[in-house]
Amino acid sequence: MQKLWLLVCLMWTVNLNAQKLFPVEKKGKWGYMDESGNMVIDFKYDLAQKFNEGYASVALGNMPCLIDVNEKRIIDTGIYQFIGMYSEGLVSVMDYKFRRFYLNNKGAVALTLPKEIYDARPFYKGLARVGKKIDIVQNKFGYDISNLGYKFGYMRKDGSMATGFDFDDCDDFEEGVSRFMQGTKFGLIDSSSKVRLEPSYQMISAFNEDIAVVNAMGKFGYINKDGKELIAATYDYAMPFNEGLAAVEIQGKLGFINTSGELVIQPLYDDVRPFSAGRAGVLYMGKWAFIDAKGNYIYQPYFEAVGYFNEGLCPVKVKGKWGAIDLQGKILVPFEFDNVGIFENGIAEVIYRDLNLYVNKRGELLPKL
Repeated sequence: MQKLWLLVCLMWTVNLNAQKLFPVEKKGKWGYMDESGNMVIDFKYDLAQKFNEGYASVALGNMPCLIDVNEKRIIDTGIYQFIGMYSEGLVSVMDYKFRRFYLNNKGAVALTLPKEIYDARPFYKGLARVGKKIDIVQNKFGYDISNLGYKFGYMRKDGSMATGFDFDDCDDFEEGVSRFMQGTKFGLIDSSSKVRLEPSYQMISAFNEDIAVVNAMGKFGYINKDGKELIAATYDYAMPFNEGLAAVEIQGKLGFINTSGELVIQPLYDDVRPFSAGRAGVLYMGKWAFIDAKGNYIYQPYFEAVGYFNEGLCPVKVKGKWGAIDLQGKILVPFEFDNVGIFENGIAEVIYRDLNLYVNKRGELLPKL
């Protein structure tokens, strides 16, 4: 990559760090483009992760390394067989002797993990989920039989444990709370290691708008981040809240409730998408349409499939091909693609003639090659 010097060099570095870079594949090799579709890192890598906080894990000769947005190698190849996602100033790595560490943005070891640690995730809000191997002993036919198992807990950045290895599974912390699993039941724990909800549900979804879906013995309801029941588990199926509305199944059809549990849109639909930009996709009599928050049609049933609106656009499918429409229903991305993802940072991932590419809001294919 071209490098300028003195003030010009500094300005280029600042500008490059301020923009988003997106991985792109061509003939089995990966590079990165900017938001305008210009290639800023050439096609040379065997694998390429997304950039996070200015760093990305890539592979050359199938050996991982860590680069910054100027393509400077922070961690060189041949040292570690695994390099995770850089987060909160640290990145998890594993060497060729299966030892695990966290490194800083200089590539120096910040934490050396105990040898029994087999999995170490990125840090979120100062905590990382880590797992260790354990022996599970069961008595069968009068003999003790030992099998390899795993337990999980949370580690602080100084290497101390915020919890014990108490969980059969658990998530990364998001907004101060995490789901955990003991046996076959799910509970909640907060970032101060306080259990907010003892394991009591067959499923707890991720939180959206501070509310999660729960499965209680085959029926679905909702709880808040304190584990308090907001809406009783009486539904055959339920989806997360978006814009204050959530889809629930009643007698085989889907309608929408508000956060008070009141049915505000009657259960008429075979499938739905979440509310976004004041509208939701609904499947009615084999075709998709969009309704508003009162259940009125915005667009009549017409589409073969739909996504949801983000940044003012929504992927839709017509006659076997995907495109995208704006809030007024105007086609901004033509129906030329095998798939179109959700728009973020002004672009969406697409599949075009079996190639994984991007498209902008004007319908232009990216990168510009």
